[in-house]
Amino acid sequence: MGKAILTQLDNGIRVVTQNIENFDSVVLGYWIEAGGVCEEESNSGISHFLEHMAFKGTTSRNAKQIIEEIESVGGYLNAYTSKETTAFHAKVLKEDMPLALNILSDILQNPTFPDEELKREQGVILQEISQTHDTPDDIIFDHFQNVAFANQPIGRPILGSVEVVLKMSASDLRNYRSKYYNADNIVFAAAGNVDHDELLSRADKYFAGFKADVTPVHDKRYNYVGGAYSDLRDLEQTHVIIGFEGLSSLSDDYYTLAILASVLGGGMSSRLFQEVREKKGLAYTIYSFSSSYKKNGLFGVYAATSVYNLAELSNIVSGELVKMRENVSEKEIKRTKAQFKASLLMARESNTTSCEQIVNQTLIFKRPIEREEIIQKINSVTIEDVQRLMNKILLSNASIVTVGKGDASPVIVALQSHGIK
Repeated sequence: MGKAILTQLDNGIRVVTQNIENFDSVVLGYWIEAGGVCEEESNSGISHFLEHMAFKGTTSRNAKQIIEEIESVGGYLNAYTSKETTAFHAKVLKEDMPLALNILSDILQNPTFPDEELKREQGVILQEISQTHDTPDDIIFDHFQNVAFANQPIGRPILGSVEVVLKMSASDLRNYRSKYYNADNIVFAAAGNVDHDELLSRADKYFAGFKADVTPVHDKRYNYVGGAYSDLRDLEQTHVIIGFEGLSSLSDDYYTLAILASVLGGGMSSRLFQEVREKKGLAYTIYSFSSSYKKNGLFGVYAATSVYNLAELSNIVSGELVKMRENVSEKEIKRTKAQFKASLLMARESNTTSCEQIVNQTLIFKRPIEREEIIQKINSVTIEDVQRLMNKILLSNASIVTVGKGDASPVIVALQSHGIK
């Protein structure tokens, strides 16, 4: 695998590529630094709506032609919206990269937002919202985000609300696109069978069409709140998240948090999996997670159990959280470090993963990070670092969410019994 190469064009677009030997395919796409954090309550969900509408027609292609052209060469197009970015990407064979680049550039530079497609897509997004509401292990994360960052853009759901989505117009989409889809706000990335210089030779044709306006920067630190919320439903299981304030992507403790989360609940050998599932049989699914943003982050534990086991499960989770402050073994740290190093090597077997990595590194650190540098940071994490960070995390107010028959009261009791706020 070759080193990732980054070039910033005169108009501000950052182009980053990674050539991977012996690959026949290439993953390529545009990542725009615009997502949920750029929205107000009045247009919440517009980043996601624009993501959908980009595929619904351009000045030279209708929605069907966009899909037919890419699928006629065996490729595919996809997109997603997150709190801080919106991505439009494709995967094709090497010889079809010019076609994918053409289509991706067309949908981002020349969308038409036809009224009939807009109305139809409003219906599709309403179905997506309904599907999320009907899926407990999806909606609980929306609730958790809202409890952690109440009444703030980062706390609102990516999909928006039914009321706001129904009011969105083509004019709203054009204004939002004009504000954020500018060259200085875009990273173009490609990984696989790709030549950096060849891609740059097409810059005038495909990258020059983006405006060079200065885009507003959304990187303020949001106010972590914490609290409790219960979405009472007649379900067989009660889904629960116990969370706390985490770290930003730029924190010096970023890799410490990754190791902490893995030791606690990152796999079958983790403490929570062993204690809750293997020894007690209280849950099928339990894991810890972290979400990091430019200025903020979240850390938590998710599980699903019967309402009758919620109190016992919460007591075990609370106990394991507290134990992490004082009792972390060298064996656990070594095992987790080995897992991370293996995952870095395995990522080289997927150009999709490699592409995501170089994009995220460019967005966060302004440059792609070499694997050796990451390994060095992982190796430098100590037991004392993990214990110190766990203690810091538990100083924040807990964010507790349940979905199902059980409310949050037994979770609160369990946390308080272990001295957790």
